[in-house]
Amino acid sequence: MDECSQNIFEPGKVINGQWVILELIGKGGMGEVYRAHQLNLKRDVALKVISSQWLQALLEDEEEMETAMQRFKREVQAMARVRHPNVLQIFDYGSAVIQKDATACPVEFICMEYVAGNTLRHTMSEEGFYPEQELVISWLQDYFLPVLKGVQAIHDLDIVHRDLKPENIMLDGRTPKIADFGLARSNRLKQVTGSMEIKGTAHYMSPEHFFDFKRADQRADIYSLGKILFEALDGKMNKKIPTFKSVSLKNPGSPFFRKLDHIIRDATAEKKEERFDSVDRFYQALEDAVAVSNQNMSTVGQAASEHILRFPRLQLVWAAVAVVLVSMALMTLWHMRGNRNPWPADLKKPLISANVPLLGEKREPAAIPLKPLPLAGHAILAEDGASLRFVPGGKVVLPGNRAGAVARVVKVTPFYMDETPVTNHQYVEFLNRNFSRITTARGVVRDEEEVWLFLGEVYAGYEPMVLRGGKFKISNAAYASYPVLRVTPAGAAAYAEFYNRQLPTYVQWLFALDNDGRAQRQLSANTSGGGRQIDLEGMRRMMDRMMAGPEKSGDVKLPTSLHPLVPVVNLQPNAYGIRGLNGALNEWGLQLAKAESRDKLRDAEYVMLGGAGKDFRKNSIPVPVIRQSWEAFAEVGFRCVRSVRTNSTGSISTTSNPLPTLPRKEKIKK
Repeated sequence: MDECSQNIFEPGKVINGQWVILELIGKGGMGEVYRAHQLNLKRDVALKVISSQWLQALLEDEEEMETAMQRFKREVQAMARVRHPNVLQIFDYGSAVIQKDATACPVEFICMEYVAGNTLRHTMSEEGFYPEQELVISWLQDYFLPVLKGVQAIHDLDIVHRDLKPENIMLDGRTPKIADFGLARSNRLKQVTGSMEIKGTAHYMSPEHFFDFKRADQRADIYSLGKILFEALDGKMNKKIPTFKSVSLKNPGSPFFRKLDHIIRDATAEKKEERFDSVDRFYQALEDAVAVSNQNMSTVGQAASEHILRFPRLQLVWAAVAVVLVSMALMTLWHMRGNRNPWPADLKKPLISANVPLLGEKREPAAIPLKPLPLAGHAILAEDGASLRFVPGGKVVLPGNRAGAVARVVKVTPFYMDETPVTNHQYVEFLNRNFSRITTARGVVRDEEEVWLFLGEVYAGYEPMVLRGGKFKISNAAYASYPVLRVTPAGAAAYAEFYNRQLPTYVQWLFALDNDGRAQRQLSANTSGGGRQIDLEGMRRMMDRMMAGPEKSGDVKLPTSLHPLVPVVNLQPNAYGIRGLNGALNEWGLQLAKAESRDKLRDAEYVMLGGAGKDFRKNSIPVPVIRQSWEAFAEVGFRCVRSVRTNSTGSISTTSNPLPTLPRKEKIKK
């Protein structure tokens, strides 16, 4: 295969002196999409890239290849005209020539908004929301109605998207953003013909789009939106759902769902003349359905209240008298028994709100449900632009800390962990934001109390950051995505605190490490709470496979393929999407004296976490090595975690620093 047909860019590549490639995040018929960092504006962006050579490797027909290139340019023109919060924003368009070995490869690319979240698909249930009316209303208001607003903004510019589906609607937090205009068509732009015009996703494609492309107008998008709405209610579509046909709910049992069924029928009618004539009409019909539903629920509540108010006053009086008499009888019984508990053992306590403790009873306040527990590997975006991956927690079996000591089980609460180690770029940004409170002398960067970082060469010829002109800078743009090294644990903890996170504890790191699919795992079948337990023998075998070469004088020979000087996105992800755990790079963390219980915690110490380096093997089990706050090494970086608080309903909220950090005289101010 031609050199240019391989991945167009490699991580670390700098494009036109403006964008540093971080990772490949998608590949399709229209090119490749990369996450990159825009150096001048200090933000992450998405680069959608296409090259004629790359297309030539996929398409044999030169005319079809030219059509694809024209479509790519048309996507730029279409997206650039749209300004709406529910449509992915385009920032720039450019071209470059890259060298792959001895071959010059011309490329064109779009620079656009980078959204780190999931897609609309992740908001939809596999089984469908029906008949849960409240869930449907919530989904419509939070996601689907904003999508309709975005599509209407596209249609207002006389553009037809023609490939609307859940996967092409990104989620920026809770904000949906319409993306992928590769098949967009506008009457104001030059038309592109060719066989690729029929491309799309069959389940969401209107009949006229497939059978007669020239007749596909804005109502083709309305058909696709109707199919998405149907899928949200009925469940993920399969081969049983007919393509290019109208769809409907099987048994809409309530007025609300009957109204939604009518809307779906109107949106997915086979003849476009029978569909909604605009997205605005579609939107208004859904708003009316939601309003009617809310009115019905309000009417039911009002009727119940009126029923209570109509309760005869005389009966209320006698009911009050009965309550008083029962209370006096119970108090008399209490005094006769000499019992300080007013409720005899054979009587149940009255129902009391979970938020109101009994007199003299100490009770933790109930956690407020915030949002459902996410799926393992779910990503959120942190303040420093890092992607954090969700780890659901469980149980870790830790070995005894001395000869003859028995292993103990430690519960690991859910947490988010940085997908990658902190990079040079991220740490330089942190230093510059705290420049007024740090000093640098003889290559040592420190605040008032602690050493944070040692400047200079990390390895021969590799000096990633310098202090120049009163500002910290990356010495070479290609080094931006490498992990920061020679940072002290105090400097790592300061970074974590500044960005509302903390260093991982040993048990958090160990739990995340074992869930990479390489170690043997066993489910806890006879302990309460479920979760995973670490299989130490399996971990030993995993460590042996990772350690290449024999031990000599207590040292472990590293495989030549493992080296910390690679872009962090090149590190291999585990089952949670966390990259590079226990590779060539060791990491700073916290060692806790007791289990992760707030009431039992004593002191926390800085430790090196990892199993690939010197002194990191003890019976083939990765164990932490306690280090001083001012120490730094060329093979030690760090990543951060954000802990999660759960309640009985399965809801979560993230917390900034639930575990203790080492004493500091002054909080770092943002």
